[in-house]
Amino acid sequence: RGLTRYLQNRKGFSERFVRNHWANPSSSQTAGPSGTNTTERQEDKRDSEFAASFKKLLPSQQFRDGLSESEKRRLELLIKQTELYCYLARKVPTTISDKDWSTLLNLRSVKDRVYKLEFIAVREWREEKDRLKTSGSEGFGAIMEQEIERFNAGGMGYGPLLYELLCNALRRRDRLNLIKGANVWSSLRLMDEHPVIVIDMQYVFDGQHEKERTMRNQLKECINENMCSTRPLPVILSNVPDNENGKLYMEKDLDFWGSEFQHQMILPDVEKVSPRAAVIKATGKTNPKIVYISQYAMKMLDGPLKADACELRSFF
Repeated sequence: RGLTRYLQNRKGFSERFVRNHWANPSSSQTAGPSGTNTTERQEDKRDSEFAASFKKLLPSQQFRDGLSESEKRRLELLIKQTELYCYLARKVPTTISDKDWSTLLNLRSVKDRVYKLEFIAVREWREEKDRLKTSGSEGFGAIMEQEIERFNAGGMGYGPLLYELLCNALRRRDRLNLIKGANVWSSLRLMDEHPVIVIDMQYVFDGQHEKERTMRNQLKECINENMCSTRPLPVILSNVPDNENGKLYMEKDLDFWGSEFQHQMILPDVEKVSPRAAVIKATGKTNPKIVYISQYAMKMLDGPLKADACELRSFF
């Protein structure tokens, strides 16, 4: 019953099988009454096929003969638990060696036995995968012929020039460079069309602001949102001190700077000068028009903004 509770959330199963299985533990096959409906006949057929396949997993007679009487009783219970596991679980082994049966017999908890059976199934899958790899182009060619035949017949054939599974494009370096390069190009174009966003960081490093943690979390969210955007806005962090305190804040608190893939991220420019000096450096204008965004402002600005930059305080 403990095994049933442990597995019942992993996969849908036949309640009738579990009930009959534990009501008659001497039977390894579930038989339905005569005159059953279509669903029950399908379940009977599935249970019959399962019982036949499970016989291949049983330990050898030589292994049984080498056990003591108490070990034989434990083995019978273990076989019933394994049978129930194989009926309910997602990862099911196709063979279980006598060595694996010996290991399972020495495991005391149901949880450890389930993990061991899952490990055996995964090990078989890996061995089969390695076997296909070592078979070389012949095995791959046979698989591709089947996929091409399925594709030509109107089915879902997967492979080169056929259907492809959707995957994370950022896992491939060539695509990553294309995507990030396009984002950089979009960001450079936005500098000519939209104001530069300047965030004044002077209050972050004085250690006196009561909402320093909130400021840090909001700043991280803004940087991450801008980095993931297809049209990232040009952002400047100004008044960042050029000392150990500023370096630790950028690398430890914000997490983006100093990482292995920093060169592939679109991050704000970091300047130790004032917001105005940072805007002059970024735009090349000697007298830029800067709009100051305040949380206490009484009016809303109508867009689109014609200013060269928008300045925000870090605690905004």
